Amino acid sequence: MAYQLVLGKMKNKIIITINNLEDKEKYQTLGINLFAYPLKEFCVGIPNTFAWDVLDKDSYAFLNRIMDNKAIDELKEILPKLNVKGIIFDDLGVLELVKDMPFEKILYLSHFNTNVLSIELYLKYVDYVIISSDITKEETEYIVRCLKDKVILNALGYYPAMYSRRLLIDNYSKFHHIEKENPLVIENTQKKFMVYENEYGTVFYHMPLYNGLELMNLSAKYYFINTSFLTFEDIKKLLNNEYTEEYDTGFLYQETIYKLRGEEND
Repeated sequence: MAYQLVLGKMKNKIIITINNLEDKEKYQTLGINLFAYPLKEFCVGIPNTFAWDVLDKDSYAFLNRIMDNKAIDELKEILPKLNVKGIIFDDLGVLELVKDMPFEKILYLSHFNTNVLSIELYLKYVDYVIISSDITKEETEYIVRCLKDKVILNALGYYPAMYSRRLLIDNYSKFHHIEKENPLVIENTQKKFMVYENEYGTVFYHMPLYNGLELMNLSAKYYFINTSFLTFEDIKKLLNNEYTEEYDTGFLYQETIYKLRGEEND
């Protein structure tokens, strides 16, 4: 993997989430200056979130929660107050709220941005789309060739396998009368997941850590790094190819078991 490329000319194209305000200056020493703040009350599966008034004009608001009417109404009140570079969101209901807002609109949709036709459709309403990490490197390369500066690539982080609006860890611990453990690591003979819950639901993350830094060789608009459950030192070691813990490349070199296939000539 071309890690030197990450810290070279591509470093100013990395959008990175932060876990605490102190990390911001540390990442700036690496040449990273685009920060995504998980927005308090609008995120699920993320331990550390921030109030909207912490964000500045060079930052992104990150919202990955599927919202109910109450949350949409609350977001409607906050959006006009935001003075940010952009907003990264998962819920399509946000589209109507942000359509006239003067900042970059980035659609996340964890598992659905997997082909050129659907991404082109979404690009009629947003500025950029984050490509799903559930597809192969070959498929990713094709999308980037077609759409280039309109797409963002998942480069690094624990990425979700599923999301439920139910409080699964809480319900499980109460039913079995055991102490609640959050995050909780579960596994069977084939897969391991890290499960994290907050008041808005439960997210199952693939384990081990997903490392797609090699995708930074592709000419996308930005590269997205999710630092949840990782430290600054973890990220620094990964960027410098010094990380000694286990990680994998997700579906880059194997087709996802979740993708539906059509006829061979589709």
